[in-house]
Amino acid sequence: MRATVPTVVAALAAAAVLAGCSPYGPPAPSVTGGTSAVDDLTIDECPPGSGRLTSTGSLQNSEGDAGDYLVRVSWLDTDGSVIASAWQEIEAVDAGASADWSVSADLGEASASSCTVALTRGVL
Repeated sequence: MRATVPTVVAALAAAAVLAGCSPYGPPAPSVTGGTSAVDDLTIDECPPGSGRLTSTGSLQNSEGDAGDYLVRVSWLDTDGSVIASAWQEIEAVDAGASADWSVSADLGEASASSCTVALTRGVL
């Protein structure tokens, strides 16, 4: 059985967040009690390409209490390997409230063919 592209992308992004590692830049912070919050995520822009790339969007806390979020963006080459990743912490988003996010990475001459975004909710 063959996994769909969104399933594979989600699994890779989740694994990268949980592992807290990045091929470029410092590792993402750990999220205590972290759970996927993909349903709270909106992606406005997640461009492929080279040079300095920026992914943007928003999140809306659908839980009944305030929470912290970690947005993790990974840029992938044509083989699906991560060539750059970056993250943003967003703390204390009130229940029902929204927050914008923007994550950038400099890929230099490397070229990304796609971009993935993972959102984790927990305690930063």
